[in-house]
Parts: sequence; structure tokens; C-alpha cells
Amino acid sequence: MTKVTEYGRANIRQKEASPGLRMSPRAIKAFAVDVDGTLLDSDHRLSVAAKEALCDLAASNIRIVLATARGPGVLGTVLRSLPISPLLICFSGAWIGEIDSESLTPTRTVLDRRHSLSVARTILATALGLNVEPNVFTLDTWRARKMTTEIMLESQITECHPVITSDLLEDGEEPSKILLITGANESSQPLHVIADSVQSLSNAAFSKPNYLEIVPLGVNKAEALKQLAAILGLDLSQFAAIGDGLNDIEMLKEAGLGIAMGNAPDAVKSVADWVTGTNDEAGVAQAVQRLFKDGLI
Repeated sequence: MTKVTEYGRANIRQKEASPGLRMSPRAIKAFAVDVDGTLLDSDHRLSVAAKEALCDLAASNIRIVLATARGPGVLGTVLRSLPISPLLICFSGAWIGEIDSESLTPTRTVLDRRHSLSVARTILATALGLNVEPNVFTLDTWRARKMTTEIMLESQITECHPVITSDLLEDGEEPSKILLITGANESSQPLHVIADSVQSLSNAAFSKPNYLEIVPLGVNKAEALKQLAAILGLDLSQFAAIGDGLNDIEMLKEAGLGIAMGNAPDAVKSVADWVTGTNDEAGVAQAVQRLFKDGLI
């Protein structure tokens, strides 16, 4: 049975409470938030309400964590919009650290997991065999063979541009992530075939229906959150996590409080403790307001 509570401009739905969800007052000490489709609206902008909500958390000594499939090098626009310095989980958990928001160079690295070159070559060959153009990311580079319509759109969203090269592994640096994108109006079936093909070599998860994020085996946002919790001296039960994508599912399940966005697919909503408004309704801000209202902060 689902309980519905009226809150803000949209309903925030909460699962019927279970013993594991009965949290003590001021139980939340850290807040992990996905970026695209969660913190940012459909125009890929940070709303005033979402920004103020994160500032309110920081003012209450809550650690802010951006947990994203993006790499550090394509977070500049987001970080410069924030008056705080969040901890970062990048590449869906393959990299954890902090970066300078101006130079985008790491100031602290906690974790840096990468594909081996042999695994990367296998993934690239599989993708190209199905006519899907790969995007190869390291900590500070983004490479593609050609500028497709989909890659151009991603470039506009992130305000960054890939290096166009025929050799995606030309410097011999092991990649952190391989991103595969199909057209929004095209079949995503090739991506599902690729995900099945590489599952023994890597972790492939969808951040959007046409975005397949391929990271090293064993990597996901939940595992990264566990490592970050240990470093911060916190328990996962003290984390609230909010997201909208299939690659957020593990994080929402493992955090003490999992919050799904209203624009998330049902598979994400079904594992969450709360469902907040959409990213165009400042769902992050609504969730933060409820944390304060319920005495969890």
C-alpha cells in the first residue's frame, strides 16, 4: 500500500514504513545527488531552488556529494554554478575525489578505477561492430571518432567538446568510461545487445534510455558511496541519495534514504523510499524541504 503526502507543488510519495526505514531524528549526515535528470532540469540548467536547497544542506553541515556518470572534466558548468564545493563520485563510481572548479584539475583523488586496455578494445570492437560510435573518457580527455548528431548534442549539454581521432586509445591511457549513445528516435536494441555482450568484462548501465555507460567491472554508485562513507566516518544509513536513472538504482537501495525523481522510470521509483517531484519541478528542493520538515536533518 502506498501512502501519499501532499508537499510543495508535487506529491512526494512514501512507501509504507518498515522497521528499516524508521530513522531517528537528524539521522541524515550526507546527501548524494545525481546530476543530469535530477539536479539539472530538462534544459540542463541548475534552478535557483535546487541551488538554494544544497546551500541549506551545507549550512546544516550536511556533506554534499554529486554522484554522476559524467567525468570531472565535464562538470565545470555545474560546479561553477554552486557556491559550495561538493565531493564527487564520477563515471558512475569509477572515480571519487574533489576538483578545482576553475581548472577542473583534481585536488584530491580517493578512488580511480579504469578499464584495462584489452577490455576497452573489446568493448570498442563490439560497439563498432553494431555501428554505434563510442565515446572514450579518461580523467581529463574525451575522445570520439567523429562528431555524430548524438555526440554533438552531448557536447552542447556539457559545454565540452571531444577530441576527434581515429585512435580512441592513442595515448595508451586506460579509460575510466566508455559511453555509447544512440539517437533518441532510434532503436536502443544495439545498446542492449552490447550491454549483454560485455557484462562479464564491465558494468554497463543505462543513465538514459539511449545512453549506455560502461564502467569497470564492480563499479557502481553504491559501491562508491560505501567507500566515501568509510572515509567520512559515516554509515550508509546516514546518507540520503536521490536520482532518476537506472544507474542510480543500487545507490537508492543502499542509502539510508533513497529518493527517486518524479521523472524516473518505474524501475527506479519501485526501489525508492520516497518519490519527489520531477527535475522540472525542482524535485531536489522538494525532497530537501521534506528532510528538514521531517526532522531528519
